[in-house]
Amino acid sequence: MFAKSRKKTATNFLNIVLGIFSLGCISTAYAQNNLSTTGTATSNNTIDKTNEKFVNDGNLETAWVSDSQNIEKWVSVELPGNTEVTKIDIQLDYSPNTPPTSYALQTYMNGRWREFVKKDFKSNESISIILKKPMLTDHIRFSVNSSDKIVVKEFEIYGIAYKADLTKLKEILINQSGYNLGQPKRFTAPNVKDNTSFVIKNTTTQKDAYKGKIKNHVGDFTSFNPNSKDEYIIIVNKFESYPFRIGPYWLERVSYQNAVDFMAGARHYVGTTKKISKLSWAYRDGDFFNWALQGLIAQYLSNPEAYKRLEKKINYVDNSSFSKEYNGLWGALEKYKDSAPDIVKIIHWDVDVKISQKLEHEHQKAELAHFLYAYPYLKEWLPQQNYDVVYEYLTNVWDKEDVRETSTTKYDKSEGHNLFALKTKMGTNKGELPPGHSVIPNLMMYEVVKRKSPKDAQKYFDAAFTQMQWMIENLDWKDPITTKGQRMSEHITMRAFAYFYNQYPNKAPKGLQKKVTQWIKVMVARSNNMWDFRKYTDNKEWAPIGWNETGNVLGFPAAALAAKSVMKDTLLKKELNRIAWSHLDNSFGRNPTGRHFSFDGPREIEGVDLGWYNDIEGGIGLLAPVPFVFDGSPKAEHYPNHPELGNIGWTEGWVQFNTAFNASLAYLANDNTNIKFIKTALNKVKLQLQAPINFSEEEQDSVRIKLQTSKGQTFYIKCTEQGPFSKYLVADIVLKRNKMIFQNQTIKLKKGETITASYGLGYFKKEAKFKIE
Repeated sequence: MFAKSRKKTATNFLNIVLGIFSLGCISTAYAQNNLSTTGTATSNNTIDKTNEKFVNDGNLETAWVSDSQNIEKWVSVELPGNTEVTKIDIQLDYSPNTPPTSYALQTYMNGRWREFVKKDFKSNESISIILKKPMLTDHIRFSVNSSDKIVVKEFEIYGIAYKADLTKLKEILINQSGYNLGQPKRFTAPNVKDNTSFVIKNTTTQKDAYKGKIKNHVGDFTSFNPNSKDEYIIIVNKFESYPFRIGPYWLERVSYQNAVDFMAGARHYVGTTKKISKLSWAYRDGDFFNWALQGLIAQYLSNPEAYKRLEKKINYVDNSSFSKEYNGLWGALEKYKDSAPDIVKIIHWDVDVKISQKLEHEHQKAELAHFLYAYPYLKEWLPQQNYDVVYEYLTNVWDKEDVRETSTTKYDKSEGHNLFALKTKMGTNKGELPPGHSVIPNLMMYEVVKRKSPKDAQKYFDAAFTQMQWMIENLDWKDPITTKGQRMSEHITMRAFAYFYNQYPNKAPKGLQKKVTQWIKVMVARSNNMWDFRKYTDNKEWAPIGWNETGNVLGFPAAALAAKSVMKDTLLKKELNRIAWSHLDNSFGRNPTGRHFSFDGPREIEGVDLGWYNDIEGGIGLLAPVPFVFDGSPKAEHYPNHPELGNIGWTEGWVQFNTAFNASLAYLANDNTNIKFIKTALNKVKLQLQAPINFSEEEQDSVRIKLQTSKGQTFYIKCTEQGPFSKYLVADIVLKRNKMIFQNQTIKLKKGETITASYGLGYFKKEAKFKIE
């Protein structure tokens, strides 16, 4: 059902500590050493500010000494980057002072200090803590409450020291898999001087196919759009890039099936493992803020024909076939038709788990609004009972303020779960509370409820309007907590702006478009660097310190392209397109580590040569056997160009990373979809569809397009791919004496009637109109 199990690099942590493990052609050695000496010490309470440095100088003859004025006393060490800490030793000197009775060790997570050790003193001279499980952190604080002075001679932190990666990186860093025809195509050569020439060579013919010059360490070959299935390499001086392809919809070709297979395999209970995992509902380690359902629905609505034709691998799994501990975890919804596309089956699964377990968190309720909105486009495969059950449940709990413990986790920062309420609290780098998360769900419920009970619908619109108005007036785009600081959830905010603007252009709050323009200018300015990479702030910070921000990079194109749909300025639209695609390139190897974000990328993704340093055994998500896992990304310390740091910081795949990428796939499809009628002669018209359909030059694709007359008559026309490398599918129509003739069909029309053709569904629908004259 799924791709083969992923290659393993180590069986347990002990193997890592004791020796060397191999990552393909990579050898990375590990050892225990005192990492504290590389860090920076600070304190809140000291007799002499200069003596803080003595706490981690490696010298037992010097010491940090607190004053005796404040009761709370602490000293902390900040490491250069996140490290897997295994042991902490603190050398003390209490003579002649009397020690306090207890102490605490704390680590900095999600914006606050958290205790991981609290113990009584057993010795006046030293403290030694061995952690049962390595802890990833870059901050550790020693804290005591005492009316006396505290003397710390050494604050030693031991952990896994990573040797620099021994893999020889390419000097030319590209999207290793390939580029889309007609879209931005750029590479980075961080060590190459300006105005150096580069050549793109066809590896089959060995002929030069394109020439250009490097500017600010970037080579741009956007205008190179060959109709060929050959591979190419970039040559700069004596250096060569990895080979790559260029195709009509190359990214979609290598991603669509993989993206759906990942979601299928990551399902809780019925995916690649039956194990019941903590912090999990529909997906293992999915938590309550994974945005999975809305992403899957957006994918389908944006490009329905592409997802319909993907391979069908999923079969329904009845809850009754499991032991009693699984009772009630799913099964409240009647099953789908077996003919449903896999993406629809996964949507059904997600909804079924939420309804079966009666999940009440504001994010979980909000996700179900996307299902009710999309149901008319899914009812071909889903029973009416599915809609009725969800509608009744959701309208009853939408304004429910509290939440049962089984619907939330320790990461919950919501102040209340009433989705009519104004949401002014923002989350942290964890990604759990992005601004505007209630806007689209309320607008969708407005449309859903309006169909059944118009008098009850307005309150949903009013809630969305009030929320959007607050965002326009209060969000500061210069503050990263409103943007990159929301991590993989950032796309939620800008998508809300775009949805309101595009669906309700005459009802949107004043200043919406101006607010989006301000966001765009900040994002473009922060992306003016050799990686075309949007930085964390306007200053030196490239990414949040200490975080695996993989999902933020993968989800940023959704935010950028959502903003593009609001923008009229041609130059800003072009810049948004550049940075949307540059972040996809970043995840495919155009980054300081030169690696694709997936450890198994070379085995699972066409054209990828060098995957992420490692994957993780186990974890809450148990994602190792699942295909297309995004394991890690460059850390803040890797930028602007420090590949020699190697595999620093946290590495672990997360469902939230893939769902961010899913959202980007949806907005890429919408951005690349266009449909229009072109009059080619006095009595001839061509219907032309541009959409991400043509994945293979070996097959001729076709799509049935729905046409509707202004009098309500409906019929279908088949649009066929123009050529092996074409982005367009077309159909020819002949107009003759109030008749429309195409593909052995004749439709009688009257003068003045309008024909409408469309592709995409719901808020992603694109239309073209033609009037019979």
